[in-house]
Amino acid sequence: MANAKPALVLLLVTLISFSCSGSAQETVQYVPLSSSSFKENLVAVWNEHNAGAYGDEVQLSLNKVDNVSEGVTITTTTKYYCGYFRASVRLPRGDSSGTVATLYLASPGPDHSEVDFEFLGNKTNTQPGNNEIVLQTNIFAAGVGNREQRISLWFDPTEDFHYYSVIWNHKTVSMYVDEVLIRIFQNYEDQGVPYLRSDKAMQVYMSIFDGSSWATRGGLDKIDWSHSPFNVRYKDIIIDACVVDPASIMASPCARPEADNWWNQPYFHSLPADRLAFMDQVMKDHCIYDYCIDTKRFPVPPPECTLPRR
Repeated sequence: MANAKPALVLLLVTLISFSCSGSAQETVQYVPLSSSSFKENLVAVWNEHNAGAYGDEVQLSLNKVDNVSEGVTITTTTKYYCGYFRASVRLPRGDSSGTVATLYLASPGPDHSEVDFEFLGNKTNTQPGNNEIVLQTNIFAAGVGNREQRISLWFDPTEDFHYYSVIWNHKTVSMYVDEVLIRIFQNYEDQGVPYLRSDKAMQVYMSIFDGSSWATRGGLDKIDWSHSPFNVRYKDIIIDACVVDPASIMASPCARPEADNWWNQPYFHSLPADRLAFMDQVMKDHCIYDYCIDTKRFPVPPPECTLPRR
């Protein structure tokens, strides 16, 4: 049996692009996800009518129908354990306060694993080239999250597509923006800290939804529905990972710690000092919130915040 199945490369992205006022800039014909060329790899699990495909793109839309907000969630039809996960994302233009667009990995169940990119819309500085979208990351292990970090992106993510990626192995989860390392979460199970479990295979999810109660300035800025629909676009989704047999809860042999996969090499277990130093500088320059230093929530810092890097 081969140690790894070939990399799954999904090229996904746009249908209708809207300006800040909601008027169409470019109109194209798109088809429901279930009728598109992506139907074997992606499926909508919430509001399929708000997901569509055109060419090599997928677009997810958030709007309001009969006074009810309607977002959408799609996911991969395949489950994975360890590997490389990347997507190129372009966020809604203009006043997007209260919206939350996502790219994340997650397993089912109350003791689930999860690795999140959450893009929190912003009301201020909505001129082209100056949209300060906040990126929130979070990691759940054994069903426990509360590991939020927030950074202000150093570019306008509404003007063009940017890459967001995760490398996950038995020792470390590392998260990147345009190949810039922004976060790591390491395996301290020997110190009593839960890590992403080998029996919790994950799927890749993409979504957009109404987060008015919390997303922008703690819920002070709500969604202005006069700017809807809010459209987030995805393309160049690349998944190079261990595929889980649907008949088994365990991954293929490539998921074993000793497997000879590129993401399982020592370089990605314990990242080089220069890359960690650059990550620390990014956090120094752009960090808005870090759960590790929130003494109101955590009078005693969570153990992974104080343990030495490996």
